[in-house]
Amino acid sequence: MSAGSLATGRSNTTVYAVAVLSLLAAAIHLWAAPEHFEEWWGYGVFFLAAAGAQGMYALVLLRWSGRSLFILGIAGNLSIVILWLVTRTSGIPLFGPHAGEVEGSGVLDLACTLAEVGIVALLGILTMKGPPTQGRIQIVVVLVVSALFFWHLLHLLARSSPH
Repeated sequence: MSAGSLATGRSNTTVYAVAVLSLLAAAIHLWAAPEHFEEWWGYGVFFLAAAGAQGMYALVLLRWSGRSLFILGIAGNLSIVILWLVTRTSGIPLFGPHAGEVEGSGVLDLACTLAEVGIVALLGILTMKGPPTQGRIQIVVVLVVSALFFWHLLHLLARSSPH
């Protein structure tokens, strides 16, 4: 077995792992959607949209893969992780009847968030294969700055929400 086919085998295994984690996160969001619809229709729609996006992402990833799709997966899942962190620390940003309230954590949402963090980490590994060092640095800087900006924006929105 050549080094190239070994690397391809590892990449394929990583893609399958990401797809499984994405389907797990989708299933948990789908499971939690009815409870969130009871709280407010907007929360329920968000959970259905997250479930649909993560489920479709897994299927698309198994059919096509590439750096652009990896970065899309990182951005989407990192956004959900950041939103989860903000709702557990600062409160629900801006929208709905529970805006400004800090949510509690349960086993399912922790499992879902860990799956999403796993997706981000594995896709990060796949994204970093290939480009020269300068390209890798640029990818990391853009992702970190974007994540920090999104975190800060959500934090400000949560703090400005009525309690």
